[in-house]
Amino acid sequence: MNKHTIIGFVLTGAIAMALSGCGQKPASSGMTSQGSSGQNPVSSSVVPPTPKPEVTPTPTPVESKQPIQAHIKAYYGDEQATKLVEKDVTINYPEEKEKYTTALWTLKKAPADSKLVPLADALGFKSAVLKDKKLTLDITVSGEGRLGAPGEAMLLQAIQKTLFQFPEVDSIDILVDGKPVESLMGHMDLPHPMKRVK
Repeated sequence: MNKHTIIGFVLTGAIAMALSGCGQKPASSGMTSQGSSGQNPVSSSVVPPTPKPEVTPTPTPVESKQPIQAHIKAYYGDEQATKLVEKDVTINYPEEKEKYTTALWTLKKAPADSKLVPLADALGFKSAVLKDKKLTLDITVSGEGRLGAPGEAMLLQAIQKTLFQFPEVDSIDILVDGKPVESLMGHMDLPHPMKRVK
């Protein structure tokens, strides 16, 4: 056997030992052998991505408005419902545009411990819009609580006195469910508009 053949055997054995040693990596490396395929090693323990926590927007604090308070005069029928009686009342409303309807709602309930008669039982006050000193009032009239001719006349007078105490109101146009009508309850004529007596 010549010298070159011996050297070839020795080199072949060394290469075989080196290759067999490469295939056995420590278990702590967390990698698996892929042989000689040339592919990148793949981690045996895949850690899922950490989900991002949901961000809840911080609510903007809403300023709570203090209600507006006003002292006004409200009008009711006397015990026999034959004449108007004036009473001082306090109203609270959230904003200026609701002042008129809030004032009118006082006509639906007589003051406690009184024998006064509320004249507006049959009315619901839907809206009141002031434009160029003319207040357009939209109301609804129910079947219950309707008044006769004297009661209807007092009711119209109570509405006018209640609304004309606000100096910015020069005229009142009353609509029923958004439409002008000839009479609220069929007894008294309803002018369009009712004007302040100078």
